[in-house]
Amino acid sequence: MTAITPQFSDEELQEICNISDVISCECPAYLVGLLREVRKFRYYTANCPKEEPQALEIHQWLEGETLHVERLMSEIIYKFMQREGLLDENGQLVPRLLADRAYQAAIKQHDSAGYY
Repeated sequence: MTAITPQFSDEELQEICNISDVISCECPAYLVGLLREVRKFRYYTANCPKEEPQALEIHQWLEGETLHVERLMSEIIYKFMQREGLLDENGQLVPRLLADRAYQAAIKQHDSAGYY
């Protein structure tokens, strides 16, 4: 597995979405969805037809500004993953930790249901 960095691949983003079930929180998946939408918009602005010089300028500006937003969203996701303890010191997802969290969540759910 490659190290997760603030510039996420599509595979890494999918892996982050899958974490939502383990940590009982939809924030990672929601953040990934926002990042994907920002990326789509940036790609759109980069490839939007520009017949007039003014249109070219505004689209270049939009693409640049959207790149800033994309980088910020990536950094937010990365820091979220760090704060949740889901990355090791090399910035990689920690599968063992995810398995432990899933196990603890299952035990908690079992206990709260009154099974002993």
